[in-house]
Amino acid sequence: MKICTVVVTYNRYELLKECLDSLLNQTYQNDILLVDNASTDGTEKKVVEDGYLDNKEIIYKRLEKNTGGAGGFYFGVKYALDNSYDYVWLMDDDAEPELNALELLINNLDDTKYSAYAPKTLIGTKEDNVISAFGHRGVFDYENCLPAFQKAIDLKEYEKEKFEIEMASFVGIFIPISSVKKIGLPQERFFIHHDDTEYSLRLATLGKILMINDSRIYHKEKRQEEKIQRQFLGFKKNRIKFERLWLKYFGLRNSVFIALKYGKGYKRYFLAMKLYFDLIKDIILYDDKKWVRMVFASNSFFDGIRGHFDNEKPTKILKGK
Repeated sequence: MKICTVVVTYNRYELLKECLDSLLNQTYQNDILLVDNASTDGTEKKVVEDGYLDNKEIIYKRLEKNTGGAGGFYFGVKYALDNSYDYVWLMDDDAEPELNALELLINNLDDTKYSAYAPKTLIGTKEDNVISAFGHRGVFDYENCLPAFQKAIDLKEYEKEKFEIEMASFVGIFIPISSVKKIGLPQERFFIHHDDTEYSLRLATLGKILMINDSRIYHKEKRQEEKIQRQFLGFKKNRIKFERLWLKYFGLRNSVFIALKYGKGYKRYFLAMKLYFDLIKDIILYDDKKWVRMVFASNSFFDGIRGHFDNEKPTKILKGK
């Protein structure tokens, strides 16, 4: 059984090392495709200096430009498909699976019934032991699909040996190449945010995703402080800092696009318009640089409606172009 583990990295070498060490020591052999999204922190040099490329299991591919997580996973899944692997295992560079995580997934394979498989995702390190009940694993609500398509899983489900889910993030999802052949590759054009949700929606047309709770992966995500508290007439809200605003363009655009493409019923149109008007209202009441923020939010929202994917646009707007 040929397994290609795809790790997408960008400027997080210290975390990447911990990820690679855990993959090299898995109890089930796997090839590790390291997709370097044009890192600028010296990753290309450091993987050589630290001897990682001396391991025959590691295949290093550096992209010419940063295509975002979505572009990196598109490249990785395509590589696995083109090189006749049987399964592809996806993860971020800040993920660290337990050493038997892959073996436990393989022990539960039933490709006639399931479209993919997933380990339990925990946020932080082993010492933290915090289950990710939302975001990384979930189920879908096709009518109430905004602001998020996926919904949280009842924590009681995590007490079971295994259970069925509909959404698994690209932090540990294990996909048969037979599924890839049927639904295609991840959405390269998303750049970042919700590409895993969209791919899970396509996987759902084939079957459920089986979650194996004994298989564990730790996601050591450390999000930068993105929000600041602002106030209007005594009401307080946490708002996105202006310097972090460009990243939010992709999340809004992609979530609106997904809701309109995969959602069901007329309610999704109402939810979309409510989301937009709430955004504009909150910008007017709470934010600084209101005009730029409104232009930004409007472009992001209507690009999602039109299915227009210009990943250079956020930078152009913020630079006044």
